[in-house]
Amino acid sequence: MKKLLSVLGYGWAVITIFIVLATFIGNNYFSKKFAGATGVTVSPWFSGGEVTLVVEHGAYRVSVHRPVFDGLTGERSEGFVQIDWKPAGGLPRVVTESITLPDGERVLVRLDTATGIAEATSESAGVLGVERAYKLRDGWAVRVLLRRLRSS
Repeated sequence: MKKLLSVLGYGWAVITIFIVLATFIGNNYFSKKFAGATGVTVSPWFSGGEVTLVVEHGAYRVSVHRPVFDGLTGERSEGFVQIDWKPAGGLPRVVTESITLPDGERVLVRLDTATGIAEATSESAGVLGVERAYKLRDGWAVRVLLRRLRSS
């Protein structure tokens, strides 16, 4: 009986080593599967929201995300819209894009890809300016700050 318990104990120790190795090696895979099973999604404040418009310009494309006003308990009064330019290799030194937002507001976004400086101009009071411009893995993104205009 003592020998059987020893064999079972050593067997369990070997199995746990493989379980630990599989857990560390497959950590990314398991975490994605677990998150997918629970319905957890990445916040649009981090991801930029869903892409609603893609404009092809030959060597590069522009992706416009939905305006994000999401808050924990409801919609916020201020948000942003994210614009992506990809791939970085096809971009000119200065890109200018005129975008019509879903509520009809027009905004002109200018990005200097050499310096990372961006500006947004609009005649609408709902466009507050550029929150930030940042380099992506293969492109650039600009977040334009927006104020929700409520019609009373």
